[in-house]
Amino acid sequence: MCDLLEAAGLARSSYYYALAHPQQPTRAYLRPKVAQIFSRTPNGCGHRQVAMCLRAEEGERIADKTVLKMMREMGLRCGIR
Repeated sequence: MCDLLEAAGLARSSYYYALAHPQQPTRAYLRPKVAQIFSRTPNGCGHRQVAMCLRAEEGERIADKTVLKMMREMGLRCGIR
């Protein structure tokens, strides 16, 4: 295993930390709401508009960049540009 870690350029402690702390999706409970807001228009809408709707309709406290990250993970892109 040491050879594999060395080849990957990864420290042993980093490997075990990654095993103990698997990545979790950002605010998974909001993903259906983001998809529903995005699908309202034919071309979709951008992360700022989705965040604004989440704040207004759901009362969520969420940053634009968090919505941007979620939309990228979900593969949602605005078709305007």
